[in-house]
Amino acid sequence: MSKPAMRILASLALLIAIFTLNPGEPPQEAVAEHWVSVKLAGGLEAPASLEERGYRQLPVPEGTTPEAYSAWLEGQPGILRASPDGLVIAAASPNDTYYHAQELYLGPLGVSAAWNITNDAEEIVVAVLDTGIDTRHRDLVRNLWQNPADADNDGVDDDNNGCIDDRYGCRFLNVTPRRMAECGYTSSTPTGAIRDDNGTIENLGSHGTAVAGIIGARGNNHVGITGMAWRVSLMTLKVLDCGPNGDAPTGEMSNVARAIDYARRMGADIINISFASGPGDPNADIPELREAIEDALNEGLIIVAAAGNYGARGVGFPAAYAQYPNVIGVGASDPTSDNGWAPYSSYGGGVDLAAPGTGIVGTIRSDLLTPPYGYLGPGTSSAAPLVTGAFALAMARNPGLPMQEYIAILEESASPATPAEHGGNWAGAGMVNVGAALELIPMTLSGQALREWVRPPAGTPIQALINGVECGSTKTAVAEGKSLYSLRIAGEKEIAGCGAPGREVEIKIGTLWTENLLPWGSSNENLLFENYELNGLESLPESVVVQEMGHGWSIAAHLGPTLPLPEAAEAFPEGWTAISIWDPKAGGGGGDFLLYVPEAPDAAQTLTKLSQYDAFWIYGDSGAVSNPKPERPAGREVTLTAGWNAIVYTGEAQAVAEALTSIEGLYDQVFRYNSATGLWSSYLPDSAPQLNDFGGLYPYQVYWIRMNQSGTLVME
Repeated sequence: MSKPAMRILASLALLIAIFTLNPGEPPQEAVAEHWVSVKLAGGLEAPASLEERGYRQLPVPEGTTPEAYSAWLEGQPGILRASPDGLVIAAASPNDTYYHAQELYLGPLGVSAAWNITNDAEEIVVAVLDTGIDTRHRDLVRNLWQNPADADNDGVDDDNNGCIDDRYGCRFLNVTPRRMAECGYTSSTPTGAIRDDNGTIENLGSHGTAVAGIIGARGNNHVGITGMAWRVSLMTLKVLDCGPNGDAPTGEMSNVARAIDYARRMGADIINISFASGPGDPNADIPELREAIEDALNEGLIIVAAAGNYGARGVGFPAAYAQYPNVIGVGASDPTSDNGWAPYSSYGGGVDLAAPGTGIVGTIRSDLLTPPYGYLGPGTSSAAPLVTGAFALAMARNPGLPMQEYIAILEESASPATPAEHGGNWAGAGMVNVGAALELIPMTLSGQALREWVRPPAGTPIQALINGVECGSTKTAVAEGKSLYSLRIAGEKEIAGCGAPGREVEIKIGTLWTENLLPWGSSNENLLFENYELNGLESLPESVVVQEMGHGWSIAAHLGPTLPLPEAAEAFPEGWTAISIWDPKAGGGGGDFLLYVPEAPDAAQTLTKLSQYDAFWIYGDSGAVSNPKPERPAGREVTLTAGWNAIVYTGEAQAVAEALTSIEGLYDQVFRYNSATGLWSSYLPDSAPQLNDFGGLYPYQVYWIRMNQSGTLVME
């Protein structure tokens, strides 16, 4: 046996001794929450395998940490080095049974990167205008929007929204003799009968169910396929009939308009329309449809519409409404041909984005096929819901952006599309890339801005910084007696060094920093902060409390131990000539100043010591008193008498009303003195907030409180 091999065996013997089994125990695999990586002395040199070079993995024993165990191992004979074995995290991929069949067309759309950021759009309502949805489908049932106000199936429009029993949505279809005979419809009245009836066992159809699954089949549930959004709220609006005798399902544009109107009124965020009229069909361009789209535009509702499957210049309605910025026309690519133009996809004005439309796997009606999944026929009907799902994830990441910004982000982040031989516009801004889009979503904050708990003037600057990089700025505006702000904070892909998971945002109001760092949202945490109060504060002392002195009389807090004078004043600036403390009980109960003058005889001194947390006046030249920051006493109590009391505050930095809760109603003024400037500032509890000079109390500072009657201040 070679010497290197012998050295390896000797080193292994040490490791075996460390983890030896008790007598009689059977050998077993090591199981541990954490592991360390070690390299043994005496291993072979490269290009031998890592094992031959001495690398091993060891489980970390319970009761210790990977770091501590690695440090201990490095001190053992035969161990060259040891370090914690870092975890790697796979890019988010769902465990759905048929996801492997989806990767060809979903992968180029950046879904893995997107799902690492956001895969849950449960609060986003997507209205699916189509043939209906199979409400019993196992991959859709938990993602269905519901209207609890009219879910009792009693034949009455309980919520007076114009649709009867619309638990999952509403059907808008006119009854014709053919629909009555072959689809079984008996009324044109809008009703909640929205179950997908498109298709037969011989001709599966399931158009609406398939579209819904592309948007939001339940992801990562060990079942079937995954939608672009793993969690989403799918509102079902049936505007296409059953497709009698295998014909393409049809509907009326006026009912499409009514469905758009219903979606708007019932709170949808996005509308998906996976159908189109014939190119330039004048009968499809009706006033009702235009008015419904305009209403949706006014409320920021995005409408994603298929361009059509005519394979020629000319986009069908509603996608053809290029004059409405909220209508996003979608062309189709062929992922089996490098995502070039799919020859069936209509092109021309009105196409804004593209997505794969060939080889798409979808959800099929569960009463027609087991398991209820299959490949769908090629078409822009499948491309549009991929874009809709991307919009849903973008909204979930930050639901507070204006409609125009979502659209701009998806278009800016789109991947370049290969030009088609016909030279026409088939892809608009390009192929949707949801991963890149989510990296562009900003953080937004809005609410009231304060500076030391007091309203700052209009125009006060607010900055957001990450590691010193300015990532957003704004100014305050005064409205209804409050100083309001709206702040947009860019992500890393917009400004280098800005927002990304793991980074923290610092916010400054004027020259004062807010107290708390704001972490950039990690996976499935949205970046919207509404009614978020910002409060700029003085920097709190870390280890040393420095109190500035002015020329003449200054006020300070004695933070050291209780000591006699002059010993208690040894750390004070040189040249001081007097120290005085207000005693509210002196002077026969009316209060008086106690005085210590170094040059005076002892018998003349009325002040002989400084106790910890005494508030005192000192007369001298400019300078500073510095003390190690003491541990703040929890729940310190101070008895206050009627009249003026000087206290050293030792509670948390907080608004005056909160800091003085224990004496609420017992005081009418709080004063603060700035020794450096010689100016007083005041707080009156019954005044309008903007009239007070300050609005909060800081630890280790001196405040004067005028009491109406005696009370006990408890400082938490």
